[in-house]
Amino acid sequence: MFLSLRGVLPFWPFRPARPSQAELSRQVTDLQALHELSTRLLEARTLAQQLGLILQALCRLHGASQGLVSLYEPPAAELALAAGEGFSPWALRELAQVGVGHGACGLAVQRARRVVVRDTETDDCFAPWRTLARAEGFRSVHATPLIALDGQVLGVIAVHGAQPGAPDERQQRLADICARKAAVHAERERSQRRAQQADERLAGVLASSPLPFGILEPVWTAPGVAADLRWAWANAAAAALFGRALLPARSLLREALGGDDAALQPFLAAATRGRPCEFEWQPQGPGSGCWHVTASPVPEGVALWFTDVTQRQRQEQSLRESDRRKDEFLATLAHELRNPLAPIRQAAQVSRAPNASEAQRRWSHEVIDRQVGHMALLLDDLLDMSRVTRGQLALRKCDTELRAVLDAAVETARPLLDAKHHRLDVAAPDAPVHFEADPLRLAQILSNLLTNAAKYTDPGGHIRLAAAVEGAEVVVSVADDGIGIAPEVLPTVFGMFSQVAAHDDRSAGGLGIGLALARGLAELHGGRIEARSGGIGQGSEFTLCVPRGRVPLAVADAGAPRPGSAGALRVLVADDNDDTRDSLAALLALHGHAVLSAADGEEALRLLEQSRPDVALLDIGMPGRDGHAVARAARARLGPHCPVLVAVTGWGQDQDRSRSREAGFDGHLTKPVDLDALLQVLHQAAAPRPPGVPLRLVRAA
Repeated sequence: MFLSLRGVLPFWPFRPARPSQAELSRQVTDLQALHELSTRLLEARTLAQQLGLILQALCRLHGASQGLVSLYEPPAAELALAAGEGFSPWALRELAQVGVGHGACGLAVQRARRVVVRDTETDDCFAPWRTLARAEGFRSVHATPLIALDGQVLGVIAVHGAQPGAPDERQQRLADICARKAAVHAERERSQRRAQQADERLAGVLASSPLPFGILEPVWTAPGVAADLRWAWANAAAAALFGRALLPARSLLREALGGDDAALQPFLAAATRGRPCEFEWQPQGPGSGCWHVTASPVPEGVALWFTDVTQRQRQEQSLRESDRRKDEFLATLAHELRNPLAPIRQAAQVSRAPNASEAQRRWSHEVIDRQVGHMALLLDDLLDMSRVTRGQLALRKCDTELRAVLDAAVETARPLLDAKHHRLDVAAPDAPVHFEADPLRLAQILSNLLTNAAKYTDPGGHIRLAAAVEGAEVVVSVADDGIGIAPEVLPTVFGMFSQVAAHDDRSAGGLGIGLALARGLAELHGGRIEARSGGIGQGSEFTLCVPRGRVPLAVADAGAPRPGSAGALRVLVADDNDDTRDSLAALLALHGHAVLSAADGEEALRLLEQSRPDVALLDIGMPGRDGHAVARAARARLGPHCPVLVAVTGWGQDQDRSRSREAGFDGHLTKPVDLDALLQVLHQAAAPRPPGVPLRLVRAA
């Protein structure tokens, strides 16, 4: 029977042996120790206290008297000792210098798993600390890593045993439990520390920010109703903006705003709206500027950023003002260009009238010539101002005599001075004054100043032109007893499109660029223009100062050819505008020249090859083959027998002149063609020159 039972036993189901009474008692003791540990951890306030309690409990559960906890903070190369149990101060100093990957603790951190040193006397990884182990009386080490929820290794907890050996299953389980508790507290402390560092970093940035920033809390008087806002925090820039130390006082915003309820409302709306918003805020007081406020809700309040937009608003206002002045300028330009058209048309009708007398026809011709000259001056001023603005106007400085410049300026302004019956007094040194300047541009500056004075002075006024040498400068002033300039307008008189309104609200005429052009030309000379006025009705004075510079010993060639009648020439006039072509041909014929006409580029090139004229006046913008193409083809086909080529065009800027030179033109005349300039060109063309040498005209307006 007994044998039978023994044969059956191996086939019974396996049942694990029940734990012994001693094991159950040990488990209960362990649970009580862990419970007591959890209770004591609730009372601990610092991470060092918490880790110390966990280490003490683990050492007791292991029956050991020595242990340590070290923390690891990447990218450090060594572990930081956080708690120690049973070691001498000397040993703790040595164990505080364990590197990652060295010893039981360093390897546990590096490998992120348990490391056991069974015997410190035989394990090679512990060789550097063998002397320490002997002195402190331990022979084995059980190191368990502290691992955070995201898998990051936070440190290690280690128990040092007095005898060689490895931890059993119970000891490993208890080490894992204590390691998890330590990891929870270490991770919490690290998160709090990093959050605090982030807060301190943000607070430091906000505190040092040049942009005002603050946090306001509503002062509630009823659910959803705020009567005021209280400063919870503000940086130094915000305190400076509101003129007081806001943070310590926790003052009310209404007080900071000087009790202005209207100014308080947008801040209240931003704080109670519950969503981000933006608004403009204008502080009280002169010079306070304008601020763009960005409001963002935060717990129990609203965060406010203040951005100074004063400069932006000024720029926007300046752009609006510039745009308004541009519109006024365009309207004025249209008006000024239309004005000459009326007398031109009427004078043309008088000239065509069958019953008009010879005197009336001469008068009509003078009117047309005068008004065309006026339109040409307007266009020249526009082009000159454009060149000055873009820095493309070059001065032609030479030895200049002061009296000649004054006379040229007065001659230009004389028609307007006489038309308004002004008295002009000129005061200048008797002895000749020579200095280095561009005489044409200097006369243009002074004629603009004289014309300006004539415009803004009532008929029969008095204008004084005075010139003198003061030190290293030539000083010329133009004073009048006209309508004057208001103090608030005085700083703007040299601006583009700027005009001073007459006292009777009537425009004085002009484009409003004369003074701007004069200032630009003065600055090109290295000089300046200043304006003074006693106010409305007190007249005004403009003073030009230019440096004398280096006065050349050589004077300009007085033998340069002057406009006059040239010998009879064969002249080709090519232009697709019938009136322009026919009128220029008639004018040349009146001066004794034989004229050929062409209406396009192809016809012009054919006449150049067949008729071989002495001079060809070619329009640039002809259809088909334009003037540039005709000039290039003529140079290529006719070679040294090519006639003098002169561009006659409405394009008169520097780049236009450069293009005409590159195409092969000898000269460049702008429409409407000045008769003196045209006769000068013909005079030079008639002068003898060596065969094959191209002509470079001295004067080409």
